[in-house]
Amino acid sequence: MNATASLSSGLLCVRYRRLGDRLAHEIGTIDGDSFYPVLESIEGTPVDAWPASPPMQQIVEESIGASLSPVLLGVGLSGNGHWSIAIESQNTSSLKFDVACKNSKPSLWFGSKYRVSTEWVVANAIDSKIELSHSKREFVPARLQLLATIGQLRYDESNRTIAIVPASDPEKKLTHRWCYRIGIG
Repeated sequence: MNATASLSSGLLCVRYRRLGDRLAHEIGTIDGDSFYPVLESIEGTPVDAWPASPPMQQIVEESIGASLSPVLLGVGLSGNGHWSIAIESQNTSSLKFDVACKNSKPSLWFGSKYRVSTEWVVANAIDSKIELSHSKREFVPARLQLLATIGQLRYDESNRTIAIVPASDPEKKLTHRWCYRIGIG
């Protein structure tokens, strides 16, 4: 994948690439120059009013705080929503995603949807936490944890997809927010 933007936190990395009118992303582990995908965003199309994942059209890297820590900031527009995302590295072992969508019309869906790589197994799945494991030794780390800090996680075993959704009612016109963290654990 030819990345247009990326952010690493220890052995974890998120990479964005151009896909039509938006930027798709993968979350994975890294070992030197090698990238091993764990989660791949499921994107929509230009005709989707409410796509499966936030339709980011621009991603930039900025430095924030006293330590000038790098973050990725993104914005996008699709259908009847204005989307934003902030991704930051935390403690060299996790990535934090803070996503929002301001809608001008009611929706049936808001969230971020991912396909789980065939190399990874969902070991545990509850409303706010999913554990992923890997049995091959060359992939370090062998266990990851996905945690919803605002909103809920939903795992669809038949499609091997994970969705992170806000707790707010998608039919209400307001700014909907969901946050999640993926880390070693």
